[in-house]
Amino acid sequence: MPKLKPKQKRQSFLDKIIVIAAIAEPLCMLPQIIGIFRYKNASGISIFTWIGFDLLTMIWIWYAIVNKQKMVLLYQSLFCIFDTLLIVGAIVYGGTWI
Repeated sequence: MPKLKPKQKRQSFLDKIIVIAAIAEPLCMLPQIIGIFRYKNASGISIFTWIGFDLLTMIWIWYAIVNKQKMVLLYQSLFCIFDTLLIVGAIVYGGTWI
């Protein structure tokens, strides 16, 4: 196996960090989602705002597919799943449309 140059080592390290970030950042939404479903209360959650986030996330997913960007696809797919869960909870448990 060829020895990595310092720049390649940094890039390899950054690639590992970005995978962690791509998974961890969307997971930060879980407490909000769990709270909505556990307490059956979505007051203060703007459904319109989260639908906007979800629609924009779908554009990123499209971009990632077209440009074969695996990290963007992973990151945005997780956001899309969690955004959708939050929207469903907000609709069911009294989120506002404003």
